[in-house]
Amino acid sequence: MMESKGSHKWTKNILNELDINPKIVVCAKKAGYVSASSILGASHNELEEKLGLSSFHIKNFIDAVTSHVLPKKTSAWDLSQTGEGDPKHITLGCQNLDNFLGGGVPAQGITEMTGQSGSGKTQIALQLSLCAQLPPVAGGLGKGVAYICTESQFPTARLQQMVKHFKAQHSKGPASYTDGIFVHHIPDMDSLVDCVRYQLPCLLSQRPIGLVVLDSVASPFRAEESNMENKNLLYTLGYQLHQLAATYHIAIVAINQVTSVIGNNNLYGHSGNVVPTLGLTWANLVTTRLMIGRTDSHVQAEQTEGSRQVKKSSSKTIVEYNVRELEVIFCPWLGKKSCPFVVTSKGIEDVE
Repeated sequence: MMESKGSHKWTKNILNELDINPKIVVCAKKAGYVSASSILGASHNELEEKLGLSSFHIKNFIDAVTSHVLPKKTSAWDLSQTGEGDPKHITLGCQNLDNFLGGGVPAQGITEMTGQSGSGKTQIALQLSLCAQLPPVAGGLGKGVAYICTESQFPTARLQQMVKHFKAQHSKGPASYTDGIFVHHIPDMDSLVDCVRYQLPCLLSQRPIGLVVLDSVASPFRAEESNMENKNLLYTLGYQLHQLAATYHIAIVAINQVTSVIGNNNLYGHSGNVVPTLGLTWANLVTTRLMIGRTDSHVQAEQTEGSRQVKKSSSKTIVEYNVRELEVIFCPWLGKKSCPFVVTSKGIEDVE
């Protein structure tokens, strides 16, 4: 099997290319951690133990490797010197959620939305697919969407239901929202990587696309036996997504599943009893991780056609909605916090 350029980037010896303390290079080489794949695929504690170095040195080591293999990130200082503002965002169509996320979902890096089945991940992805097509003045990008399905058929009926309500809310959108969503079904891991490596760049070069949704990243890899070749494919997938985000200034939203764990020491501080699948291999490639889940709370409300908020009602027809929660697990510019929302026939809505 011919090794791709992207795959080689993860498997070759990169120690001599890193600008780090020579002591780290010597220890890493001695312990056999010489490639990006082996280094980023290990936990912080594992590297600390195997290399015999301090936590400070290991953090510098991981940061150096990540910076070496992923596209260069622009600092706030760089932006201030070039006169450019913050990265563009896609509104979620909900004021509270937009404020919570600092403007919406950024057209920068990879935003992962993870959670249990039925938590609302796909509902948010569908609403983002509509919002991305709004003009910038309305919080969108004025561009289309590439929606890659790996787990099930695209929810066309649900999208049509949301479009009906969405058009009533937004007069400045396109004539047809469905025409702006390009759907592709992927059956397996190799096909997914090939799609992102070859077919997706072709689409982005020919069409004005502002959002790429991968629903889900877990399914093709979870179905395969875990081995180093599959890890390398996952690295290649993440690297290519970062390259596309940086080159075309698009938002990348990857939906992930969760798996149950014993105890509370979950990845990156999530305090529940589940963690995202694909482990550290994928976690080190994600820019922003959002956990979506159901709560034990319910709200009794009636929907108004002119609002994207669910308001408590003492009259009219009462409908009960389960309150969901969007939690920031990690993000370079956001603290760890959460925000409630509900899923209605219109889509996702704020809870007032």
